[in-house]
Amino acid sequence: MQKRTLRAAIVTVAMAFAASVSGVGSAHAATVEYWPGKDVTVGSCKGWLNKRTSDGYVQAVAQSWGAGCAFQLQRKRLGTGGYDWTPVSDLYLIKNVQYATGFHWNGTDAGSRVCLFNNDINVSDCGAGAW
Repeated sequence: MQKRTLRAAIVTVAMAFAASVSGVGSAHAATVEYWPGKDVTVGSCKGWLNKRTSDGYVQAVAQSWGAGCAFQLQRKRLGTGGYDWTPVSDLYLIKNVQYATGFHWNGTDAGSRVCLFNNDINVSDCGAGAW
């Protein structure tokens, strides 16, 4: 994850995020399950993936326990028309809250991961890809 790009995006997202914070719940709550082994923790921030059982779509979820953090969902596609890890969700800024991206496609030859940047300690990392 490129720290400079992520830091610049944090400034852009911070004001919009402050005006739009809402809960993680959705109409599909009964059909969503945690995808184990794809977590990432950076200081007092943690990110993970959920999978919608009806169609396999994926969302990133992150929670902060005091630190200011940013997170996003990324996708990598293999084969013809493939590409390296690329953001597919907005960048969300969180502090003392849990938040989730929308659901995104995670299909044939495509994997998803959640990436975090902890602004308080200036460290970023990504979870394992889910295929």
